[in-house]
Amino acid sequence: MSTIDDRLNQIIRELISSGITLEQAVEAFEAKYIVAAMKENRGNVTKASVVLGVHRNTLHNKLRSQAMLSGYVATLRPRRSSSKRGAAVRARAGGHDNGRKD
Repeated sequence: MSTIDDRLNQIIRELISSGITLEQAVEAFEAKYIVAAMKENRGNVTKASVVLGVHRNTLHNKLRSQAMLSGYVATLRPRRSSSKRGAAVRARAGGHDNGRKD
């Protein structure tokens, strides 16, 4: 049975022999780790941030900034159109849109 240290050493040797830089390896690992935490927590950034041990704002920033994660972020929560959101807010507030378009 191999330990995590043995497994990491093997992965590191493979990465080095493939010419992968430390920056590339760290970015790839971080992206995969974040995606796994997000999937485990069904896209809930707050819960995933707790699991990852980072502030939720930090996780939001990483999700926005890392190129590898950009495709994943788009699948988390589809954006609602502003007109639907505005109508929902007005409906909850008891207001009427009187046929106006936002």
